[in-house]
Amino acid sequence: MTKLAKVTVVVFIAAGIAFLGLMAGGQHKGAEARKEVDRMRGHFPAPMPHYPGAKEFPMGDTLTVGTNRMKMSYFHTRDDSLRVASFYAAQWNAAGHYVTEDISPAGGIVAAYDPAKGILRQVLIKRQARTTAVYPSLVMEPMRPATGGHASSPDVPVYPGAEGVLRFGARDPGHKSSVTMYTNYGGLVNNVEFFRTELPGRGWREVKSKGGRLLPAEYHQNLTFHKGKRELTVNLTQMDREGRVRAHITEATGDELGYPGKAPAKR
Repeated sequence: MTKLAKVTVVVFIAAGIAFLGLMAGGQHKGAEARKEVDRMRGHFPAPMPHYPGAKEFPMGDTLTVGTNRMKMSYFHTRDDSLRVASFYAAQWNAAGHYVTEDISPAGGIVAAYDPAKGILRQVLIKRQARTTAVYPSLVMEPMRPATGGHASSPDVPVYPGAEGVLRFGARDPGHKSSVTMYTNYGGLVNNVEFFRTELPGRGWREVKSKGGRLLPAEYHQNLTFHKGKRELTVNLTQMDREGRVRAHITEATGDELGYPGKAPAKR
């Protein structure tokens, strides 16, 4: 799996928003482990169901959600999304966990919370062609909202009056990423103006967005900025007529992004 694909998966699971284009791209490398080596042995710190017949692989040891470490794995199966979801839901219901499902033939999420131990288990499912990609994950403690007037980096401001600020991220050798999410009642136009005014003054330069628009322009805006080897993607979605906006800010740093190392000069 590519590093950027890992970032995308983490964003998707923590946000709990399915099929908004966040899973685009990112292919898994073929299994390279020898048959006698069980890479999953000891990977999860608590019991996690193993899908029948699947060859499962661990995905990094430095994934974090909020201030908590997250363990994650992945596998592929020919079984459809509904069958995979039913397996995990049945396992977790039998264990007495609080189970929630948001699933369709295209995929979705099944989550299970164990109130006795404070463990959150989730499985992300995505059906593509005749293959289903599955990403089980485990967080030992529930996520807690973050505080502060900036996103994961001090030079990325948070819209004034933001509510429910949540930060999480992942790190790999030579590459790291972070995500900040929150809502506010500033309206879409004011949010766009805020970032286009504040970020250039902090050394960021707006570039053409890589992702396509998910919703009509009056409901959604996707802005992309870069600074040195860093790329900042700001997804803004208006959620209701009261002007409530969901801000989803992703920052990635690494040579694979294709930006020069020198920060752009201020005008």
